[in-house]
Amino acid sequence: MSASALINAFKIDNNGTGVPLDWQNISNGIPGTAEHEFIWIHLDWMADGVQDWLINVVGLDQTIADALSTRGTRPSVFFYDHGYSMNLRGVNLNAENDPADMISARFWISGNLVITLRNQPLKAFDDIRNAIAQNNAPRNTDDFILTAAERLIFRVDNVVRGLEEDVDTIEDEQEKVPENRTLPLRRRCSDVRNQLLRLRRHLAPQRDALSQYVEHKTSWADKRYKRRARSLTDKTVRLVEEFDSLRERIQIVNENMMALETERMNRTMYWLTVIAGLFLPISFVTGLLGINVGGIPAAESPFGFVSVSLILSAIVAFEIWLFKKMRLI
Repeated sequence: MSASALINAFKIDNNGTGVPLDWQNISNGIPGTAEHEFIWIHLDWMADGVQDWLINVVGLDQTIADALSTRGTRPSVFFYDHGYSMNLRGVNLNAENDPADMISARFWISGNLVITLRNQPLKAFDDIRNAIAQNNAPRNTDDFILTAAERLIFRVDNVVRGLEEDVDTIEDEQEKVPENRTLPLRRRCSDVRNQLLRLRRHLAPQRDALSQYVEHKTSWADKRYKRRARSLTDKTVRLVEEFDSLRERIQIVNENMMALETERMNRTMYWLTVIAGLFLPISFVTGLLGINVGGIPAAESPFGFVSVSLILSAIVAFEIWLFKKMRLI
């Protein structure tokens, strides 16, 4: 593995103090730790040689190394005799990126070793590095995993709050938008709904992964960490439910605007039909009088045009009276 694959590495004690490790410290082996210490190694899983390092230096099986350093993995957790792996997702808050293009964060935890991998920067790991700089790092591996997962969910929650505000704004605007100006608002609805669907697609399996983590993890450094894990799972469940609620609300808004568009179109077609009905008889009469054959009544009379105009006016007046009587207009 090249030195460029290493983002950071620390040896952290239970007082929250972290000591940086460089490439030379981990390139050929994992440094030893005291009972009250653990090592955090953070890698870019897209860099060359990461998988080989996981297999040859850390001693992971090929299948585990593949799961930690390949594309297309879903949020999940798997327990093994010598540790467990976890894959979570965080929103993409990097410049010129869509938050819904969630970034995969992979974890391997074994004894006093935590290895994390990602392919794009994640604010959650920045938070942990800042905590280390302030001598307030996670105290143990359980604390580390829960802190990272909580920071990931915290930012998902912020994105959900922003989408909720967007939905509230769209609901308010739909009451004021003219019937013939609903297309821009419908496009906004489509964008919000698309974001919700993409976020939920990753967060729903993450909810299941965290639930399995709480259920199947056999030992905890302290019972409070298990309570934190349950609270985190509950919050993830609430976020998934919030996604579903927002999606239903935006669907209702879209359906209301579609109904307005349909009503406007039906009204337009109705009046076009009424106008066509009014002109159909007089079009028939004028067409009949326009044929180029002999015997057309009043063809030579100076009052022929006036007479025909009066007859057509009478026909139109009769039609209007008839349509009103039939309550068509």
